[in-house]
Amino acid sequence: MKVVLSGSTGYIGSEVLTQCLDHPSITSVLVLTRRDPGELAKNPKAKVIIVKDFTSYDEPTVNELKTADAAIWCLGTSTGDERVDIEYPLAFIKAIKTRPPGSSHFRYVQLSGAFTEPPPEEGQKERSLWFYANGRRVRGATEARVLETTEHGSESGFTVYIVKPGAVLTNYATILQCVLGESLSIGMNELGATMVDLAVHGNEQKVFRNQEIIKYGRELQKKSI
Repeated sequence: MKVVLSGSTGYIGSEVLTQCLDHPSITSVLVLTRRDPGELAKNPKAKVIIVKDFTSYDEPTVNELKTADAAIWCLGTSTGDERVDIEYPLAFIKAIKTRPPGSSHFRYVQLSGAFTEPPPEEGQKERSLWFYANGRRVRGATEARVLETTEHGSESGFTVYIVKPGAVLTNYATILQCVLGESLSIGMNELGATMVDLAVHGNEQKVFRNQEIIKYGRELQKKSI
């Protein structure tokens, strides 16, 4: 299968890229990037697509994206840039949805965060937030907008998965993970494995929070032993 990946040069995206390239079911990875993602991009399974504007894809790029079966969206900010965090993923989804009827079912995995703030319901005021207020609100808006793209459920041929990890730690930061606990932190390997598996196999559950991601990732690790 062919998977699209954004944010491959980032902290989490680089781990997801490695796991995609190592996964036996993934035959090709379309890497959307503004710059060369490094040595891993030279892997024969990877195809780098340089994107100058993530809000507007040219025809050759759209045609390439239409051949994919899934996407993992790791591109985003912690400060809450609406263009990057909202417009970019929605523009990608819009391009994917131009695939002709009868195309294979498409799975879209959106990286989010544990402490996102959903948009207030009509008539309600925004809550006061103590830390990263703008980033949490923008990411919460992203989740809502992305989930809205699957209004017709699986019948639309397009399914969204949202992963909401806490503090993402390297696979060796075991002491820090003990301090933060599993409700606030997660290992990089567990997060990457969960996102890749959702892209490949899908799941009935659509939103995964930190402890659920940990459980999911550990079950995958047990299967691989």
